[in-house]
Amino acid sequence: MSVKSIVLALATFTTALVAGLFYGFAVAINPAFARLPAPQYIAAMQAINEAIQNPIFLASFLGAPFFLPLATVLHVGRPVSRRCWLLGAASIMYLVGSLGVTVAANIPLNETLAAFPLQTASPAAAVSARAAFESPWNKWHRVRTIAATVALGLAVGACLSAPAARAKPM
Repeated sequence: MSVKSIVLALATFTTALVAGLFYGFAVAINPAFARLPAPQYIAAMQAINEAIQNPIFLASFLGAPFFLPLATVLHVGRPVSRRCWLLGAASIMYLVGSLGVTVAANIPLNETLAAFPLQTASPAAAVSARAAFESPWNKWHRVRTIAATVALGLAVGACLSAPAARAKPM
């Protein structure tokens, strides 16, 4: 197996892990958490945001923006193949829509919620903190879920396409 194939597989695999995590949040965790009272919601989100900061998650979350562009570069040729274009589009989609949104929107919201003093807060303060967090976090989470899923679709398309453009016979 070539280095190009291994990098392509790692790019697709890491993107799939993140897209699956985001999808699971979107279709199961967020709807379940919506049913929780504000203090339990905040406690659960604080716990998740703390627990997710681990090497296994970081390997996939940061692996995708490393391997997708690397796979793109490894597949550059003359003429540029469909696989290269798909990987380039997947790279941009993931870097901007998934990593970029997470860093610019979700992480700052997570940090604000992490600093909320749940143990000493009044019920009204918990309701207010949740209101300031939940709607914007879910909105940006939908964006990054769609972006990661589209990036995955593009990466899978790259896997299924011809590895290089064929030269036209003379």
